[in-house]
Amino acid sequence: MRHDIPRRLTQLEQKAHIHNAPQPVILVTFVRPNGHFGGQPCQSNSAECDDQIWERMPQERLQDFESRVVESLQRHEDRPTVVIFFPEGKSEASARSAQD
Repeated sequence: MRHDIPRRLTQLEQKAHIHNAPQPVILVTFVRPNGHFGGQPCQSNSAECDDQIWERMPQERLQDFESRVVESLQRHEDRPTVVIFFPEGKSEASARSAQD
């Protein structure tokens, strides 16, 4: 029986995927067209991922906002997590209400 314990433990660990690398977080931001090859990132006041919504605080730098979102994000274990940073004044909720 003692010889079965390491083998059984290995099987359980494989089924639980505890040694798998975490899935990536993909941040989607919008870029304003600016000339031939460049663009300027749009300022973002809100971000959404599934049912999670974040609002940027007054005077919060964009990089700080993105870091705060990633730190508090509930990540998917089986697939990449995608966070959309909407341009100022735009969000999925307001876009949906405008369609109604």
